[in-house]
Amino acid sequence: MADQGNNAIPLPSVVVESSVLTFGCNDDGQLGRGEKKKPTGTSIEGVTSSNQPQQVGALRGLDIVMISCGSRHTVALSTTGDVYTWGWGQMGQLGLEHHKSINLPTKVPFFEHHNIKLTYVSAGGCHSGAITDQGQVYMWGEAHWGQLGLTADFKELHQATPVLCKVIPENSTDKIVSLSCGGTHTVALSGMFAQTPSIPSIFVTSRFSGISVAQGHVYTWGRRDNGQLGLGREWFHLEIETDGVSAFTPTRIEPEAFGLEDVVQVSAGAFHTAAVTASGAVYTWGKEDYGMLGVGHTADIHVPRKVDFFDKDPARIVSCGGWHTVVVTRTGAAYVFGRGEYGRLGLGDGRSHSHPHKVESLTAHTIVDASAGGTHTLFLTDKGRAFSCGRTEYVAEHHPCTCMMWIWE
Repeated sequence: MADQGNNAIPLPSVVVESSVLTFGCNDDGQLGRGEKKKPTGTSIEGVTSSNQPQQVGALRGLDIVMISCGSRHTVALSTTGDVYTWGWGQMGQLGLEHHKSINLPTKVPFFEHHNIKLTYVSAGGCHSGAITDQGQVYMWGEAHWGQLGLTADFKELHQATPVLCKVIPENSTDKIVSLSCGGTHTVALSGMFAQTPSIPSIFVTSRFSGISVAQGHVYTWGRRDNGQLGLGREWFHLEIETDGVSAFTPTRIEPEAFGLEDVVQVSAGAFHTAAVTASGAVYTWGKEDYGMLGVGHTADIHVPRKVDFFDKDPARIVSCGGWHTVVVTRTGAAYVFGRGEYGRLGLGDGRSHSHPHKVESLTAHTIVDASAGGTHTLFLTDKGRAFSCGRTEYVAEHHPCTCMMWIWE
């Protein structure tokens, strides 16, 4: 389970008796098993955890098609368009109309009561978001940094009920097609639906199969002091609500200014953001610590900057973690950069890297997806085999090792 939320992992569209498996820290019930299991032996920093993937029984038979792990909570989406949440809830990030923590997956009642069907979910640091089948965005959870995209005078800092976030201007024909909740900011991608979206059509083989995102535009909101919104340093002339540290109004990153055109995928990390274009180019921006932007050690970058490395091997997917980034290319290779502590880069040691490095131990496999967590990384092959590296319960795994979770043949 990712311990820094920002990346949703869609599952296959044809789900037969789908199983949800969780593992990792369970201090707040974020594994969804109804109890906090104590590990045998000495755990890191005394946390309760599970180092073996186990099925979430409460979700059995619900045909879950998408999962997103936040910092201390989890969000899941079913084929029926319903959303389930569990874990730490004191910031309202579960959307259950209270501020309690929940150990078992619980359906968010708001959407059922209003007959709203969802097609996408994302869990962030202490906030969550979802996209409806009409391309609208709903947000809930912590609002202190403007990460819910509401007005500056919005008084509820811990919003426990989903609220509509107006991302797209009313006169636009665009719809929001994907969403990524970072640590204290949010990034969304707009596009044009080729047809009315349905959950099975969206999750066919990859993250955005079945969706046309021609002329995809990037919108950001929330905390911006490290440049994670990509709006530049001198942006107070823009017609957005701000307190100088955060932007409360979703704002489009102008593609003409930074070359960020035809974006097909976005990812928000704890303090940085990344995007992939239709041509396979990778852009990063935000806090520059440990080389997690992939452009060498620099100061924080406040506007999208192209990672030239991927000109020779175009990217398909990018995932931003707490302090590192992973990119999957069209050739099925995995590249990593950023903080290397705990072996989260999978390069065989704990060193940090400011430029992309190929995960050589995975060259025998075709990687189709990857997710960067707070201190670990997961890779998925075309054969349905999962590999992981990084911080474990007792040791740091420097090389990707097979996760005995599932194998799709």
